[in-house]
Amino acid sequence: MDIVARLQNRLEQGREAERRLVQTMLADLNFAAHAPIAQIAERAGVSEPTITRLARALGFPGTRVMRFHLAQALAIGGAYLRSRGGEAEALTPAGQVVAKVAGGAHAAIELMSMALADVDLEAIARSLSRASQILVYGTGGGSSMAAVELQNRLFRLRLHATAHTDPQLQRMSASVLEPGAMVIGFSISGQAASVIDAVSIARQYGARALVITTPGSPLAAAGDALLPLTFKEDPNLYKPSATRYALLAAVDILAMATAEAIGPPVLEPLRRVRHSLASQNIRNPDLPIGD
Repeated sequence: MDIVARLQNRLEQGREAERRLVQTMLADLNFAAHAPIAQIAERAGVSEPTITRLARALGFPGTRVMRFHLAQALAIGGAYLRSRGGEAEALTPAGQVVAKVAGGAHAAIELMSMALADVDLEAIARSLSRASQILVYGTGGGSSMAAVELQNRLFRLRLHATAHTDPQLQRMSASVLEPGAMVIGFSISGQAASVIDAVSIARQYGARALVITTPGSPLAAAGDALLPLTFKEDPNLYKPSATRYALLAAVDILAMATAEAIGPPVLEPLRRVRHSLASQNIRNPDLPIGD
């Protein structure tokens, strides 16, 4: 569905308040996709029910679905929607590469943020903060990178987190878990057999399972909780997949939500990590913890 075209058509068909709303949305699609409904209504000078009526007039059951399609429009055609006066054509070949990669990363994160709108992150973070042990699984380039990075984020919160990217180690480590432990499985496709098997084995022995994967996939069905990966692949064969940025966003979202669930006790281990790095002359407090 081309929601941008539908919005443009409403400029000719809608009432005055609706036309103001559509003009406001088209002027800043990113704002329209992510801002609270009250702020959108205030900027457009309309009531909140006007936004609901517009969503239904466009063929959506509600505003959340309409905003999801706005995020998709930015992900798929954001470079065209943001371009002004031939700026894209004026870029050098190297500049075009930078724009395509950066635009893909931006679009992947936008889609990820919309997909998490209905996820109970607080409940997931509480489960992670209370887990006796956390095993993180990922097989393949992007998913294994995300698994190792999540271990890197969680151990510094004093959580017992270990990442496994070897398929046999995934199955073996899952088989020795007990109730109170938690596993986290990454798979972009949701088809990685070793991760699905490990998650299923862990649940058999009473561990809880969080999966970060495509909704409706076998891995999604295998977990207790789901962080949905929603993405649109670029047909440009020279360009690496931007889905890695969605995975990294999921890692950082989980890490921050878990840190907030634990609260002030996380500050002491973080201070110790920072202090240990001072021995390597990494003393600038503005640098990230870890190189």
